[in-house]
Amino acid sequence: MTAVEQFQTLRPHLFGLAYRALGSRADAEDVVQDAFLRWQSVDEQVESPKAYLTTIVSRLALDQLKSARRKREEYVGVWLPEPVMTGASPEDTVEMAESLSTAFLFVLEALGPEERVAFLLHDVFAYEYAEIAETLQTSEANARQLVSRARKHVRDRRPKFKVDPAQHRDVLQAFHGAAMRNDVGTLTGLLRQDAVLYSDGGGKASAAVNPVYGADRVARFFAGIAKKATAEVGWKIEDSGGVPSLLLSDQGAVVTLITFDLDEDGRIATVLVHRNPDKLPS
Repeated sequence: MTAVEQFQTLRPHLFGLAYRALGSRADAEDVVQDAFLRWQSVDEQVESPKAYLTTIVSRLALDQLKSARRKREEYVGVWLPEPVMTGASPEDTVEMAESLSTAFLFVLEALGPEERVAFLLHDVFAYEYAEIAETLQTSEANARQLVSRARKHVRDRRPKFKVDPAQHRDVLQAFHGAAMRNDVGTLTGLLRQDAVLYSDGGGKASAAVNPVYGADRVARFFAGIAKKATAEVGWKIEDSGGVPSLLLSDQGAVVTLITFDLDEDGRIATVLVHRNPDKLPS
């Protein structure tokens, strides 16, 4: 197998790691392309191409994360990870698909760069602490601490439980129907009392600049949007990041993508609204 063929075989894995680390398809593609250029310049025989390339991608992603923090401080409104439509993903297991959800990646945004990369390598991609330590150029003990802190944060913010996809779709359809009817009572009942909505317009589309807190306010937010919707706005449900999501389109172009994160009781805990056209599927 040639070096190029080896890289192409590993490309889905490398993109999956870079995307989860960065929350941006474009940035992930840039990292993978940079890794490919470095791979082509390698002269010596590499014993494990996967380990070698994973290290390169991890370090490149780490550098990107550090610089991205400064950029996101200047971002207009809330910055949400870019959604990836599941049909375009190479993931082939339920566990891997779950780690693609926008809600999951949004929780990771609060982690430090080293914590995020260490957590992904260990808890998502099943790398050993010794391998993570070598990749991050730190001690094995520190690698364990990084993963432990990150894991605690993720569990505190997003407890792990299974939501049936059919139930998720039912909630999505019920919420949309209630919004179209301006039924604030039903909307409120579908939401947890402490539900929160984050909306990302990036200064390029109308969006709530600050988070919207509380079931009543979130319900009224959507009821207000529904009042302004025209008959030409279409909607459909498609999987985004491994979960059913609501896509709204105007004249054939997607203008909004909405994902819900449900709690263990099937109530909506978090609503993520993508409006930035640069992040929407074409």
